[in-house]
Amino acid sequence: MKPFRTSIFTLFVLFVFQPVFAQDVITTRNGEDIQAKILEVGLTDIKYKKFENLEGPTYSISKDELIMVRYENGSKDIFYEE
Repeated sequence: MKPFRTSIFTLFVLFVFQPVFAQDVITTRNGEDIQAKILEVGLTDIKYKKFENLEGPTYSISKDELIMVRYENGSKDIFYEE
């Protein structure tokens, strides 16, 4: 019976915490977090779609306006350090 409980607990944890890493997060210098899907990281800007509307318009934001981007796989790019 104990392995069954462990399996159920493991599945529960996977399903509960999966949405936390289901999108990329763009953090701007003014403290705003934008949940997005990053499409392209250029030399001066980043192109993305808002996560709540992946079929919608493509947005662009200058790297100068950003602190960092956290990707869904857990890695991050830091663009500004104080």
